[in-house]
Order: sequence, then C-alpha cells, then structure tokens
Amino acid sequence: MNPAVMAALLTLLTCAFALPHRSPGLHRLTPANRPQRTRRHLRSPLSRIWLLAIPTALATALLGTQALVTALATAAILALIAHQRAHHQRQKSIATRRANIIEALDVLSADLTAGRPPIAALEGAASISPDFEIAHAAAKLGADVPAALTRAATKPGATSLRALAAAWRVTEESGAAFATLTERLADYLRADEAIHRQTESSLAGARSTARILATLPAFGIALGYLLGAHPLTFLTATPPGWLCLTTGLSLTATGLHWTTQIATPQT
Repeated sequence: MNPAVMAALLTLLTCAFALPHRSPGLHRLTPANRPQRTRRHLRSPLSRIWLLAIPTALATALLGTQALVTALATAAILALIAHQRAHHQRQKSIATRRANIIEALDVLSADLTAGRPPIAALEGAASISPDFEIAHAAAKLGADVPAALTRAATKPGATSLRALAAAWRVTEESGAAFATLTERLADYLRADEAIHRQTESSLAGARSTARILATLPAFGIALGYLLGAHPLTFLTATPPGWLCLTTGLSLTATGLHWTTQIATPQT
C-alpha cells in the first residue's frame, strides 16, 4: 500500500478514536467513587489524542516524509470539518435556547395574568426552559430573582433574560404589572426572532457558496488524475507541492472562518 494512503488511514483512525462517542447513558456505569477529575480526563478528546500521538508519530516517521505530510494534511482537513460542525451545532443550540425562552415567557405571562403567584409561574416557565430553573430556585428561597436571571443570561442565547430581570426589578420598585411587562417582552423577542430567521435565510446562500468553494480543490485533484497526472504525489512528496498544499489549506481555512463570522448574525 502507498505510504501516503497508510498515513491517511492511520490519521483517520486516530481522529475517530479521539472523537467523543460515548452514549449519554453510559455515565451511569462509571463508578461513583472515581474522582470527578479522572472522569473528565478520560472522556477528554485531547487525552485520547495524546494516547495515540506517540505511536502515530513513530509509524508516520517510519513511512517517510510523504506519509508525514499526508497525515498532517488529513488531520488539518478533519480538524476544519470538525470545527465547522461544532459551530453549526453551537448555533443550533443557541437558536433552540432562544425559542424555549420565548415560549417560557408566554407561559409565564399567561400564568401571571391568570392570577398564579410568581413562584408557581416561574415553575411553569422552568418546565419549558431550563434557564428559568435558577430564577425559580431563587424565588422559592426568597433570594434576589433579578440577580439570578442576570446570571442565567450569561449563557449563549439567553441574553434576553437580562430584560426579564430588569422588568422584575421595575415591578418590585414601582409596582408595575409584571404580567404586562412579560407579555410585551415576549412579543418583542418574537419579532426579533422573526428578523433573525429572515437574516439567517438570506445568509444561507453565502454559507453554501463558501462550502462549495472549499470542496473545489478536491474536484481539481480528481480532474488531475483523469488527465493522467499525479497531483497528490506532487502535493505530498515535493517541496513546491508542500508549499502549495500549505497555502491552499490555509486559504481554505481562512475563507471558511471569515465567511462563518460574516454569515453569523449577531443578536
């Protein structure tokens, strides 16, 4: 087998081993007396990479420089893909949190309008959005609810809770109708979310274009083989090829990162 192919396969196996793949329910099988620090270390992807770093480096060195370059390029491409997927999942989680908070505010406003006490209303909101749990706990203990909401607002996608904290404080100081303020806040956030989704839709084309452009080098390599050339050998076995490979990967990563930052609407 070609050394470069062997190095690429070895790198793929290393990255597959390093990716977290444990089922959410497996934490119940972990002994209760094991230190928490040890458990975090065992499930850390970085620790898994270090477990295979030495044998991977030795095997790659034995296979030659071409294999080393191939392994590094493969790892860089996989890291870029993982980064893009992580960003997508993060944005999806933020959008879900925003939607849950708006729904929880609707429930909170409806319960307050129906005459339920704030503690019971917060309990209903917490059943929809976990971000309200800290406020519900603070209300049950007689603690500072606006401060609890402000702390919860530090999470990505939960910044609207700062406005709810301000509304709660205004109600405490002036006696304003908290149900009315909550209803108006929910309406405002719903309108803001509609604008956000419209912006997301308008930017979807730019993101798709960036992904297509990022895959064009792969089609160029395939076209080179169809024409009888050996582009991968040039890229991984010659100094000019290393320069081209490094430059291409760097520009691709920069372009994707730049497009991601531009096409991510701020809320």
